[in-house]
Amino acid sequence: MSDRPTIELPITLDGQAAESETTYTWAGPYILSLHTVLPQQGLALELHSTFIGHQGVATIAVHLVLGPPGHVPVTITAEHPHEQLDPTFAPRACAYEHAHQLIEVLDTLAIHAAVNVPGEQAFAQLERVEQP
Repeated sequence: MSDRPTIELPITLDGQAAESETTYTWAGPYILSLHTVLPQQGLALELHSTFIGHQGVATIAVHLVLGPPGHVPVTITAEHPHEQLDPTFAPRACAYEHAHQLIEVLDTLAIHAAVNVPGEQAFAQLERVEQP
């Protein structure tokens, strides 16, 4: 699907394993984008989340929802205390927030979704920066 680095986050839709891919992109040390694609026929949904934050200011999250076919694209924005959502030194929390948004979006479509985190190794590459 993509040549960006991936995060192994298996997704189930209504109790069934779903084809999906979650990738990420860094745009400098303070901006992290996560991208999930669900290419199922009849669903074809994408969620793109970008987190920008720095110590001393709130972290801003913007989520872009594309699909399913026939639905208008939607953006969702939220402000989070930086101590709770830090893209630089705690990118895993951003991944969890992205997954939470995906579950909420699918819930609005009457689809019960779950994101299964297989273990610590899922975040090893994403958490490339250690806090001083």
